Amino acid sequence: MTPDYEQIQDILSHVQSPYTAEDCHGMLCAMLIVNNSLQCKRWLGEICTQSEEGMSLKGDNHDILCALYEHTKQELNDTLLNFTLLIPEEHNSLNARVTSLKKWCDGFLFGLALAGVKDLSHVPEDTMEILQDITTISQASEDEEEEEMNEVAYSDIVEYVRMGVLLINEEMHPMNRYQTIQ
Repeated sequence: MTPDYEQIQDILSHVQSPYTAEDCHGMLCAMLIVNNSLQCKRWLGEICTQSEEGMSLKGDNHDILCALYEHTKQELNDTLLNFTLLIPEEHNSLNARVTSLKKWCDGFLFGLALAGVKDLSHVPEDTMEILQDITTISQASEDEEEEEMNEVAYSDIVEYVRMGVLLINEEMHPMNRYQTIQ
């Protein structure tokens, strides 16, 4: 089941999380990349700490967020590269989607810090370049968005981030390259 952006956003609002759906998904992806055995409970503890409702997340809301966790973990390790960013769909305005992508990137960078990544001096060159680009995307000004962004450029940037995240994941957790075809 593909997670629904609006549903995740509604749950986060209900539990008074300080984060948006895209923030949370970016954080989750980064935390899983750093620690593939990350427990869902740890991630939920980060995103749902602001209210009594958030601290006692139960029922359908808990199940849906755990399903997002499982879905994301599976996609990050999918050999068919089916990973997608949890951001609004095309029926939203371009400006709203660009802002959402910036939030996703910001959440990703925050997730790396939450997972304990403090020193990037030992990461592979490709990973460092992608992280610098994700940082640039997260910090783009509103003026730059309107002047430089169009649908094609937006789609290209989303695809770049998507594939960049998969590359970082691969560099952090290499797949078994010596599997034989049977």
